[in-house]
Amino acid sequence: MDKPPTKHLEPWQLLQTSSDLFSDICDIYDADFLRGLSKQFDLAPEPFDLFAGVANTARAYAMGKWAKSVENSTLLQYSGVHLIGAGLSARRLSYELTQAAKSKRAAHMIHSRLQTTLGDDSTRPYAAKAYKSAVFRSGPQSRISVIQELASALEEAIGEVIALPLKYDEEAAAAPRAFEFVSATNDAFEKTLTKNYPMEQAARAFKPLWEEFSSVAFRRGRYDHTIGGYNCQAGVALHQIIAKLDTKVALSLAGTAIENIRQQS
Repeated sequence: MDKPPTKHLEPWQLLQTSSDLFSDICDIYDADFLRGLSKQFDLAPEPFDLFAGVANTARAYAMGKWAKSVENSTLLQYSGVHLIGAGLSARRLSYELTQAAKSKRAAHMIHSRLQTTLGDDSTRPYAAKAYKSAVFRSGPQSRISVIQELASALEEAIGEVIALPLKYDEEAAAAPRAFEFVSATNDAFEKTLTKNYPMEQAARAFKPLWEEFSSVAFRRGRYDHTIGGYNCQAGVALHQIIAKLDTKVALSLAGTAIENIRQQS
């Protein structure tokens, strides 16, 4: 039997699971794209001068898409149970690492094995990059502290979402409360993000770039019957950036987003 065709993912969808967001954005917006985009600005910017603003705009759109997907999701039946389990596991990990790191030899053994285990980026790309960053910025005696503090912060963060049992043997007794937490949270949740939220976030991030390199006002402009739409030069440039991430997004949404955020400011 033939396998079903693989579903095509838009670039913004691939960015949702990126292990190196900056590098992936660099691949999307190459020199040729920046040269073409620079023609949309009347103050003649150098193409490279646009990259930081383009990257911020792209990142804002991807994050806006993520926020919308979060808003459209719900907690699962056992989400509360797993949150409690994760919080208690983080508490135990933080404590045990603190104790183990009291021995410099134990800390060195952990660190050296981690370097070997995370040596292949393809197997654990997120952990590998995070740990390499920690190693680059931390002294040799404090590298295990990076993980320990992350675990401690994770326990604290989860504890602010749902109260954690004081003792590990109370985890099972907390299950009914965990189920109640899921039900109450889902029932109380209200959607607050606008329909065009991702593009509006992108427009906010794009505005400083447009105002730096263009003398044309950052606004939607008047409706032009000859083109069947609004005369919005900023919207054309914004859409040019977002279309590289989302081929399904309409040009009109860029102008609408610009007008929406202009009215909010």
